[in-house]
This record gives sequence, C-alpha cells and structure tokens, in this order.
Amino acid sequence: MEAVAERLYSLEEYFAFCETHEGRFEFVNGEIIEMSGETTTSNRIAGNIHFYLRRILQDGPYELYQNAVKLRVAEKIFRIPDFLICEEKGDAIKYTVLPLLIVEVLSESTANVDRGEKLREYSLIPSLQYYLLIEQARCNVGVYVREGERAGMWKFSINRKM
Repeated sequence: MEAVAERLYSLEEYFAFCETHEGRFEFVNGEIIEMSGETTTSNRIAGNIHFYLRRILQDGPYELYQNAVKLRVAEKIFRIPDFLICEEKGDAIKYTVLPLLIVEVLSESTANVDRGEKLREYSLIPSLQYYLLIEQARCNVGVYVREGERAGMWKFSINRKM
C-alpha cells in the first residue's frame, strides 16, 4: 500500500476521491492510501469464508461484506478489510461501523500492517469480537478473540499446518 498524495485530505475529500478514482483506498488521519491489488488466492480465501458463513448466518441480523466496504475504525480512520461481519443495525450507506468479525488475508505487502497497525486500531472497536489473520502462502491461521470489555483484553491462538 502506498499513499496517493503528499497532502492531507478531509473526510469529505476522501469520499469524493473514492467516487472518482478506480481502485480501493483507505483513509488514515487525512492520508489516502491505495490498497494493493489482491491475488486470486486471497480472493478465493475471502470468498470461501463468505460462502461458508453466509449459510450459517443467513437467518440472523448480520451483514457479510467482502473486500470493498469501508469500515469506520475511528473518526479519521477508514479501512477496507478483506472480509467482515457486522450487525445490520450498524450499517451506514458509505461505510459500516459495528463489526463483530474482521478477516485479513495476509500478503507480503500487507502482513506487517495487518499484524501491527490494524490490530491496534481494530482492538479499539468495542463491537469487535474476532480478528482473523490468514496467510495465503501457507496454511496458517491466527485469531484474536476478545476476552473482556477493555480494548487490550485479547486472546491469540494460531493453527499451523506444515
């Protein structure tokens, strides 16, 4: 991911920018960041998760989104996770705000941001219960599960297949 320009943008300018430019762009404290293109493997992984969970949650009050819907993380931070589940009542028109589950499919270019910066940001979202990190190059899945009301109360577990 790389920044689009060297100046800071307002939130209104960010949304206008997204409407007039192709691609996917995140917004972090005034900076518009172009997201790297995804691989067929990454898309397949997110699609399989979507397919599986849609069947399980089809009668519940949830919305499932795959790699194109903005998530408002904070007042000036909007991310686009690879996959997320939100409560229907939290959905807005341009973005969503009440995620229960966020999934990021890791690549060489995104792994450090997903494991660091995004983990810190996502952990501050009160509604978030699960943050799943999936490596696409090997069979390796890690999950953070909220263990309490506070932002820092997370349990991490990993499932590796060699």
